[in-house]
Amino acid sequence: MVSGMANGRAAMLSVKKTIRRLHPLSSLKDFCMMATMDIMKIYRECGYTPNDLTKHPEWRLTASVAVLSITRREIWLIGDCQCIVGGKHYDNPKPEEEGIAQHRSEIITRMLSTGEATIEDLLEHDSARDVIVGDIAKTCGRQNIDFSVVDGFPIAIDKVKVVSLGGCREVVLATDGYPKLYPTLQESEEALARLLKEDPLCYRSFKATKGLRRGQSSFDDRAYVRVEIEA
Repeated sequence: MVSGMANGRAAMLSVKKTIRRLHPLSSLKDFCMMATMDIMKIYRECGYTPNDLTKHPEWRLTASVAVLSITRREIWLIGDCQCIVGGKHYDNPKPEEEGIAQHRSEIITRMLSTGEATIEDLLEHDSARDVIVGDIAKTCGRQNIDFSVVDGFPIAIDKVKVVSLGGCREVVLATDGYPKLYPTLQESEEALARLLKEDPLCYRSFKATKGLRRGQSSFDDRAYVRVEIEA
């Protein structure tokens, strides 16, 4: 933990402050520069140098974010988040995550078929994830090279998905904690509940790098915002 709290939470709080400081006319480039500087400031306060965090990218404060600019009539998807605009779904997944999730799925399938583990065992402790966690860590070294994130280093703007609002009056922004995104929160939550009932380990109908754990309400954190835009 770089900042005395979980890195993901520290990154989220920093990005939240950045967005609050944005001018309505700010561009994607403006946001990327400000968000990067704000996290780099935290690194300096904690005594970390850019060299430290280049050698150990897994130490970085890292966040994905969907930013709605009403003035510019754009949504900026930085990292693995998603949106609905004009009834069309857009996302921005990490390029290597699908392969890692497939590997985990194969491991779980083998463990269940051989009796090495049961679903109940894996809900208690996901030993299949233990196998892939090294691969997940390696992807940290590809941040802002193969995919964009906010992590205190220059954001790969060419890896940011920019979605034009056109004449759309309503949009949905969400994290990737919703495997299937719908125009309403209720529909999205109901779809998630069905998935977790049918495939709690998230290795069959929806393949992810982690599944539900006992005592948790879902396999990943989630946020959902629906915005009505005035004409």
